[in-house]
Amino acid sequence: MAKSLYDRDTSTNPVKRVLIITYYWPPSGGAGVQRWLKFSKYLPAFGWEPIILTVDPKYANYPQQDIGLLDDIPTDIIVHYAKASTWISFIYKKITGKKEIPYGGFVNESNPGLVQKLMRFIRGNFFIPDSRIGWNKHAIRYALKVIKEEHIETIITTSPPHSTQLIGLRLKKKLKINWVADLRDPWSDIYYSGEMYQTFLAKRINRILEQKVLNSADKIFVTCNSTGNLFKSQIADIHSSVKILTITNGFDEDDYINKEIVVQDKFTITYLGTFAKNYNIEVLLKAINHYAYSDEININLRFIGKVDEYLAEYLKGYPLISIEIIPYIEHKRALRYLARSSALLLVIPSKSKAEEMIPGKFFEYMASKRPIIAIGPGESDVAEILKITNSGRIFENTDYEALIEYLNELVTNFKKGHFENNPRLLDQYSRKNLSMRIASILDSIS
Repeated sequence: MAKSLYDRDTSTNPVKRVLIITYYWPPSGGAGVQRWLKFSKYLPAFGWEPIILTVDPKYANYPQQDIGLLDDIPTDIIVHYAKASTWISFIYKKITGKKEIPYGGFVNESNPGLVQKLMRFIRGNFFIPDSRIGWNKHAIRYALKVIKEEHIETIITTSPPHSTQLIGLRLKKKLKINWVADLRDPWSDIYYSGEMYQTFLAKRINRILEQKVLNSADKIFVTCNSTGNLFKSQIADIHSSVKILTITNGFDEDDYINKEIVVQDKFTITYLGTFAKNYNIEVLLKAINHYAYSDEININLRFIGKVDEYLAEYLKGYPLISIEIIPYIEHKRALRYLARSSALLLVIPSKSKAEEMIPGKFFEYMASKRPIIAIGPGESDVAEILKITNSGRIFENTDYEALIEYLNELVTNFKKGHFENNPRLLDQYSRKNLSMRIASILDSIS
């Protein structure tokens, strides 16, 4: 188990405690888990002792599990587990015969049938803001107990699931406690919201809950400027510019210590994470296919994680492209795959800047020091960071010729043995530096 960084003199700088309320925590996997798992590792170095409240794994519905992340939980940290009501997942599994319920409001399902569409309707209209709201009453009861026993004056709620923010709303109203709402994704304006079959009334209720959270929290953390601007337009607080703060995801320096880098002989582009049906990489497939006709090097396209069935079938239409699909693997193994790659693929699924999210993997891509090929809006937070750090390039779906040119540049460098880049200003995205900033913000409201 990893250790916390308790490297301060508590006699002159007493530790303050913060309760972090998060649905996703190991053994759950994914970027959302790593965000506060890693911040919890470094916060003690800056005077804040995190205490975790999460769902009991026996009652949880995780998109994926990563047992390896259990080793990253600081040995000194206190973790409390609250049970949850899970009847919606039980009904879904009974009706569909599937072993797991989909994440993201069911919209990651391929070609949903009548039953799936019905479940989306039920989820969108009767479980607002999401289907994990069955955890709330248990978590609130447990949080009240922990706050009283541990003399806690500050809490952080992190979402999705956005129902977790309603826990913070309730605790703020009841206890007048300091509250930071960490929203990793947009809420009612999330890119898949139109696929939930919500009625006007359901949309209205969801929006009202969102606005109550945004107006009641003392501070709001977002992971990108676009989400921050979206929320600023929805709250009444005239001080929204100092209330809503961007705390990006990042990378943990410890994950990159003494990494032996052995790049594969074949030029390999790796995508890490879930690849949903609405992720459009046709411009990349056409560019690679063109390259396969004109160069002696075959480009290997590797996907690590869950790949939509439709995409897997669609890829068969490009027989000249070598395709490799590896099911979800532990985070530590995934980082080794990134280090062995020639380039890394990033996809931004949003259609507009207002919907934009920065994938958590982006910062680990940069820390892997491999050139990034991003597919998405040219005017975006991701595009701006790529430019500032010089860690790769972004291409829209019409940038076919430019992408071929960039592939040619990367392959030429690969043949010469040049496959590593050195992003500028990378340290600002380290989990340790981000934790220092979080601690400073917590100090300002405590």
